[in-house]
Amino acid sequence: MSYETTLTYSEPIIRQAVFAFWRRLVGVGYMVALLLVAIGLAFFLLRGEVSWVVGVLGTVFAFGVLFIVALYFIHYRNSLAKFRDMGSPIATFRADDSSFTISADTGTATLQWYVVKELWQTPNVWLLLYSKAHFSTLPIDCLSPEIQSFILQRIQAAGGKIVG
Repeated sequence: MSYETTLTYSEPIIRQAVFAFWRRLVGVGYMVALLLVAIGLAFFLLRGEVSWVVGVLGTVFAFGVLFIVALYFIHYRNSLAKFRDMGSPIATFRADDSSFTISADTGTATLQWYVVKELWQTPNVWLLLYSKAHFSTLPIDCLSPEIQSFILQRIQAAGGKIVG
């Protein structure tokens, strides 16, 4: 069986995809750990302590916040640059039993389904993750229910994980 559809991208779609990727990558555990460091830092500061522990907690908190902010903006900047390099915000998605192809003015990539490690589903976009840091964005409005079902089936059959 074979399917084909046109994908239309926009800056809001790119923003949503990067935010979804960032939110899942950072995760609740990281945010809880950062909150605990902040609480510990506040506890020591309110008690008037000025020891090396306060310095370490302050440094860990500052770097923790800088890390998650930088992570978002680096992915956002890179994704937006790729979007702008597209010229036309239109791509073609073709899928069959063994592979899928994404074609745009800037090039064409054909990948086997097994390279998709995870599919992250959000209300507006799907993210096809190939590794911890690389993903493709599929605007959900451009995918018919039949194509969505086919994609889910092929990823699961190839051993990929569906998250959503």
